Amino acid sequence: MRSSARTGLRTTPANSDRPAAQRRPRARLGLAAAVATVLALTGCSAGQAGTAGDTDLFTAAIVQAYTTPPDPDVNYDGPGLNIIQNTYEGLVKYEDGTGTAKIVPSLASAWKVSQDGLTYTFTLRDGVTFHDGTPLTSKAVAEAVERRAQVDGGPAYMTADVTKVATPDDHTAVLTLSAPNSAFLDYLASPFGLKLISPTVLAKHAGKDHAQTWLTSHDAGTGPYELTSAKTGDSYELTAYDDYWGDKPAFAAVELEISQNASAAQLELERGEIDAILGNLNKSSFESYAKSQAVTTSTFPNLTTQMVYVNPESKAFTSVGQRKRLFAGIDTKSILAAAMGSLEEPTSQLFPQGMLDSALDDQGITYDKDALAGIAASAPAKGRTVRIGYAGSSADGKAVAEELASRMNSAGLKAEAVAYAAGSIYKLTDDLAAAPDLAVFAVFPDAGHPDSWGRIIYTPKGGLDLFGAEVDGLDADLDKALTTTESSAYGPVARSVIDSRNWFSIGSLNTTLLTTPGITGTREAQNLLEYNVLHFAALGRS
Repeated sequence: MRSSARTGLRTTPANSDRPAAQRRPRARLGLAAAVATVLALTGCSAGQAGTAGDTDLFTAAIVQAYTTPPDPDVNYDGPGLNIIQNTYEGLVKYEDGTGTAKIVPSLASAWKVSQDGLTYTFTLRDGVTFHDGTPLTSKAVAEAVERRAQVDGGPAYMTADVTKVATPDDHTAVLTLSAPNSAFLDYLASPFGLKLISPTVLAKHAGKDHAQTWLTSHDAGTGPYELTSAKTGDSYELTAYDDYWGDKPAFAAVELEISQNASAAQLELERGEIDAILGNLNKSSFESYAKSQAVTTSTFPNLTTQMVYVNPESKAFTSVGQRKRLFAGIDTKSILAAAMGSLEEPTSQLFPQGMLDSALDDQGITYDKDALAGIAASAPAKGRTVRIGYAGSSADGKAVAEELASRMNSAGLKAEAVAYAAGSIYKLTDDLAAAPDLAVFAVFPDAGHPDSWGRIIYTPKGGLDLFGAEVDGLDADLDKALTTTESSAYGPVARSVIDSRNWFSIGSLNTTLLTTPGITGTREAQNLLEYNVLHFAALGRS
């Protein structure tokens, strides 16, 4: 999306305290370390009910805070996708269960794009109904686009280029863009992309906020499950929709609990009181179950990428050459092995692994065991303490930042890892002189398209350029690349960012999953673009 199209779309979603600069894409903020006691279990309804193992019921704990309404035009938070992606559907989606971001049909059975890249024609499936019984027609597409603009939440930018939606018949929707945008189909396929909502519900419950109040505790989608109970920030219940157009779910109901106590949730899982834990687990917690008979562990690839950001005003790393030497001194393989184990894979690519051909975005860094010692002896860094910032709520960031600081200290370069509150790490540009020299930070893109990463991470207007570093001409290169479908157009973008040495992608994080033995379909239930999310209709019990 062009910078101009993004301007004015930074209104913070309702009931969210996320600063505007944090949005598009979201940062991966890990769970806080928790010390469990038996008393912590008393507040867990799934544990009290002892329902895990029931043939028709799946129970899971989401170990991460979630208070955003499950409204597809408002939700811009990872945990909420466990509700959104099971109750709503879009025109297209990314294929589940694979390590590639392949766009496949959803509510649109087919589509075509005009030669000039301005018109997208979608053919809708026949026989689809919303959960209130309203048949799916092209009217729902037009109203969904209109509502997304009216609500103007975090994901609104994805359809901001749509100037017109024509509905020549009930099963044809034609979307016209203001300018060619090669990322548009990816925006539609995004987990946060356009979802179709029952026009009947939107009219009946419109109120003064386009039905936002009603959709806080209800859904109006076409997905395999209906939202039948919502206690915001506490628990949610999903029930299989009897008239779903696709394959019927094996589980008739799903119960989700929001828990910020990871250890308590793990005890529940071990005792068979819940079926799964969805949430960031640190290395020791996850690997402790490697030989467990009571818990099954698995990982799934994800586009979440952990990076080292360099403060452009750091007094320790004042030149491109010094920053390149710094990156050469970071032994990503051994650092990630020590800090993350199987939860993260080292990467040599600047963009999320696999998004571009590696020939386009290989960072060209070879580990040099003497580099850090050389930096310690050099004039800019000599005698200084290098501060490495990380989000205080991120177990991953903490582990890697502390391991990196330890390696620097061993090489004679004084360093310390510094935690920042979730909100404050997005405000480092307010005072770069007081900001840390480096930041360890992990993010995942909204979509599987390079524009959704490059523009947001590497430009000050994007929202996740933590230190506000700038690369001359990058916006123009991104705009040019967006007009073509050739991924090679992002080669110059990648090269200019790599040459600046302000960012260093070090690893690709994996989604982690803990379940009770006998839960099947977990791979098919996961998606490369979604972190700690399950598509419950793919699950079963052996």
